[in-house]
Amino acid sequence: MFPALLALWLQLLTPALPAFPQVPVKGTVSYDRQCFTVNGKDMMIYSGAFHYFRCPQPLWQDRLQKIKDAHFNCVETYIAWNWHEQKEGKVDLKEFEDFLKLCEKMGLYVIARPGPYICAEWDEGGFPTWLPAKITTLRDNGPDSLKWSKYWYDAVLPVIRKHQIQDGGTIIMCQLENEYDFYPGTTDPVKKEYVRNLFKMAKAQGITVPLITCWTRVVRDRTDPDMKQIMDTCNFYPGLNVGYTVNELAKLRREQPDAPIMVTELQGGWFSDFGGGLSRDRKDVTASQQNALIKTVWSGGATSTNYYMVFGGTNFGYWPAKSITTTYDYAAPISEPGGLWDKYYVVRAAGKFAELFGSTLARAEGVPGGVKTDMPGVNAILRTNGKTGFVFLRNDRDTVHNGLVTVSDPASGISASFEVHLNPHGAKVLPLNAVLGNTTIVKTSGEIAGAYKVGQRDLIVVCGDPGTLVTITVGKAPETGIVISP
Repeated sequence: MFPALLALWLQLLTPALPAFPQVPVKGTVSYDRQCFTVNGKDMMIYSGAFHYFRCPQPLWQDRLQKIKDAHFNCVETYIAWNWHEQKEGKVDLKEFEDFLKLCEKMGLYVIARPGPYICAEWDEGGFPTWLPAKITTLRDNGPDSLKWSKYWYDAVLPVIRKHQIQDGGTIIMCQLENEYDFYPGTTDPVKKEYVRNLFKMAKAQGITVPLITCWTRVVRDRTDPDMKQIMDTCNFYPGLNVGYTVNELAKLRREQPDAPIMVTELQGGWFSDFGGGLSRDRKDVTASQQNALIKTVWSGGATSTNYYMVFGGTNFGYWPAKSITTTYDYAAPISEPGGLWDKYYVVRAAGKFAELFGSTLARAEGVPGGVKTDMPGVNAILRTNGKTGFVFLRNDRDTVHNGLVTVSDPASGISASFEVHLNPHGAKVLPLNAVLGNTTIVKTSGEIAGAYKVGQRDLIVVCGDPGTLVTITVGKAPETGIVISP
């Protein structure tokens, strides 16, 4: 399913294309309305979920290496309270800290999600089995809930603090609570006060990286001085109906105009229940769906994304939530036993694109009406940053499309037209006037899959679908085209 590759050799008088930066010993992280800035560099956060407690520790490095090889710059993990305190009073966070140390060694940023509630299809959403006997309410602003939330935070947050990027680690974000909008047990005013207390606990423990929530709309109140210091995010599991996500991203932008658009959980598959099919049996979590979904959220302005899951793993023992199978393969890009399949190569291609163009795309703005196409059922969006543009195309139909794309934006001076091919539910992102080294890709009908230095030459890799024509114009050279062989 992954497209064949066309390699175009270009003789350049420039040094090697810059490699993606490695994580330094100490650093900084901040954000504004467009993107995160890490160590002074604007970037697309390209992350994948990997729960260390669902994978035997001897296999961590193998899985993390495969994540890194797919050009992810970050991993995300929950920290399950009940995993680390199976007996009351005996908290052991060594495994979590070992995981953080390995991520640091391998140069991967980390998004930490300590709950207290994590969901994650995990037993009791992470709450210890001994806790209900000691508490009257959970996940609210009651005294018992606050007491035990603080108890857990007092244990886990010092570990997170020690491994923040500012303190020599690689943690760049910390999440409070989890999908609080879907908890029916309390009201919005109570939810806001509970999140406020979690926020104060985090600050008291020295958490200085950005604090985030997901699907927690009370945080979007920018008139509240505490809520304004937290950013809310979205989670999306749309199957093939990927288009609706753009509306929610636009809503997030309207309600939270001072923070970047982030998707904390971008569908990387789905879990399996007893009595149902396995994750791999689903028809709506395919490689083409994965490809269309990432390009949909990028086209909607998301500059920070986290696949849930990039590696699912296994629910050992009695840890899965009720009805959830032992396998947590999730139809994720990296399979439960560690194998790679077509979804892996999709996320790897997207990761390479983010590596090459992320700092430019991170500050690109949408241009209404900037791109048109004669293909019915094809969604077309233009985003520009200065004189550089990115055309996002998504075919929402079950039929193949071949047609003309026309780009015109007087503000940036971008003007181009080219023929493209789109498979059913296919999607592409095509750069215009994009600089790699000292070379400008003026336009292309194929996606850029890589740029490398080989001897004295730079190699730009362009991909397309077998049997279709791919064209590219580089600098002042004439347009070059080739039919991709099967």
